[in-house]
Amino acid sequence: MQIIIPLENQVRTIIRSGYIMAKRVSVDAYQLSGDTFNMCDVTAAQVLLLPDDVSVSEGEALTNELQMQALPMETFLAPSAEESLSETLGLLLRSAVADGKITDAELLRVAPSLEGRQWQSGIPVTVGDVYAFGAFLWKCVQAHTTQGDWSPDLTPALWHKVEIVKEDEQRVWSTGIEYAVGDVVAYPDASSAKYECLQAHTAQEGWQPPNVPALWKALV
Repeated sequence: MQIIIPLENQVRTIIRSGYIMAKRVSVDAYQLSGDTFNMCDVTAAQVLLLPDDVSVSEGEALTNELQMQALPMETFLAPSAEESLSETLGLLLRSAVADGKITDAELLRVAPSLEGRQWQSGIPVTVGDVYAFGAFLWKCVQAHTTQGDWSPDLTPALWHKVEIVKEDEQRVWSTGIEYAVGDVVAYPDASSAKYECLQAHTAQEGWQPPNVPALWKALV
């Protein structure tokens, strides 16, 4: 790799190194290191990082063509141990959720470690990913890229709500919940009429128990 230090629109210095590692020290500054150098508080405007196959020499003009061949600093970012651990744990959690090896109760117990994983639009998600939205955790059941009008509470085909039902607690029907045959819910609130699930499904808007007798039977 070639580290180019420009001055007055010319190539002032060229440092050649077998490798480059970058560590972010602030929003726009990095620590750069290699087998022949170490630089602190360097910004992208202060150096150009060029591959070895780019021909360049000291004193030549810093042309637009030369600058376009530079590699972004982020290419050489080395993740910290904390970032690597977080990514590894995230992959393990995703795998466990996707394989059904972790229950909703267990997910809620580890909820504090998921702090910061807030659902937002424009991010790619895959089966087993867990995000917070509103007051609940949601697990992805179909890979997709999130969109503003595809929030978890409106897309039961994409997300399932993480919930725990206590034996002495009356379940109230809600969208985004997987219901099994025999489940009993109240609708529209805990003191209202009770319904028994006749067919396993994931609830969605418009499928309220009174509206879909093929899925729910009113209990007397």
